[in-house]
Amino acid sequence: MSETTEKEFEPNEEFLEILISMGLSKDIATEALFCTGNQSIDSALNFIFSTDEDSCRTLLPRVPGDKIEDNAAGDENDDEGYYKMTFVINTALKMGVGKLSAQVAHASLGLYRKMLLEGMKDALDGWEFAGEKKVVLKGIDHVHLQELHEKAKSANIPSYLITDAGKTQIPPNSITVLSLFGSEDEVDKITGKLGLL
Repeated sequence: MSETTEKEFEPNEEFLEILISMGLSKDIATEALFCTGNQSIDSALNFIFSTDEDSCRTLLPRVPGDKIEDNAAGDENDDEGYYKMTFVINTALKMGVGKLSAQVAHASLGLYRKMLLEGMKDALDGWEFAGEKKVVLKGIDHVHLQELHEKAKSANIPSYLITDAGKTQIPPNSITVLSLFGSEDEVDKITGKLGLL
């Protein structure tokens, strides 16, 4: 029985085209299909957007009914190399859903561009390959976001603070969102006690 490797894997072309048409990169779509054994589009999407520990860390194809086995050694350090982008929202502003979504988008792009300019493409590539995990958390107010931003800078964690122009729902120069990027452990040291939005 020969062992299947990623290079031998052929994704279901129909599923791949649909996932790419949804805005996913070819690499992410292929990885998701690979890790879910080409089961379905739903399985691939669930894999991509899953935040649980069932990831395709071993890069072995799965067939329906298979379970991914835990690593026997080093389980506690599994997430060290996995990156995430975290957004802390200024909940005191009580932004509407559309406004909040636009502010998170600004924070994501701003931090991404900043990291590219600072030569951090390898970390961004690793994040993309692992599914581009994003988490949105509740911050208290602008002072809280500024404090977290200072902590992130002190810990050398890439961060980006969004200040809104105030043309729609909120006053000019309002601090709306803080974005941070790093390994799970690094970012959790700054934001780990905050609740999900």
